[in-house]
Amino acid sequence: MNLLISLRGELLKTKRTASIYLTIIAAAFGPLMTMLELLLDGFDGEDQATILEQLFTSKFQMTGLMIFPFFIMLICTLLPQIEYKNNAWKQVLTSPQTKANVFMAKFINVQLLILVFLVANQLLMFVGAVVLHVLHPALHVLNQPIDGKRVFAILVNNYAALLAICCIQFWLGIRFRNFIVPLAVGFACWLAGTILGMNFPLGFAKYYPYAFHMYPNFSQYKAVVPAIAWTSLGYSVLFLVLGYLDFRRRRMDT
Repeated sequence: MNLLISLRGELLKTKRTASIYLTIIAAAFGPLMTMLELLLDGFDGEDQATILEQLFTSKFQMTGLMIFPFFIMLICTLLPQIEYKNNAWKQVLTSPQTKANVFMAKFINVQLLILVFLVANQLLMFVGAVVLHVLHPALHVLNQPIDGKRVFAILVNNYAALLAICCIQFWLGIRFRNFIVPLAVGFACWLAGTILGMNFPLGFAKYYPYAFHMYPNFSQYKAVVPAIAWTSLGYSVLFLVLGYLDFRRRRMDT
């Protein structure tokens, strides 16, 4: 049984869970809060000509700093828990597929949901732009210019920076039967990383994976974002390999 067949099985199992609804709800939170902020607080005169640009750049900051990391921690924990919840690990591992295929199919499934999150977030933000254009036609929101390369770079940099957390949480999600343990570890590390990144952004925080989400969302750290992305990628490979080695040697009794 090849990897594509294993991945198809994971996708079918995901359809029977609330994962896709969680993804859409999480993706919608940032755009919804942004729209409420703009509609209730109004628009600064000097920023009215760049509203569309702000929606997809600076307004992504809340999503990048809080919602995206929390979503990754949740989805990387909940998806690997399907077999624990259904007592199906023995059934999965006795099927004609290797442990490597099972492990990678689950990991790719997580990445696909992350992609859905990012695409849904951007589409919903565009819907918000349409709403603003209709409610405030004098602002000509949809006629304003937007730097597509900058928007794409923000999304890619946020994904790359959080890839290390994704691999760590994915390993923890498979490693522990109790889903509270990975979530508690992830939240504690994220909180520590946020505090560390706020106080020592150019010190140890540059090497602490749970602080990486800080860098793509603040313009003053633009120069170090490429280094953060490569460091995150290095951590990702390390923890993905360690996670697989741990998964391969373990015996799943349920």
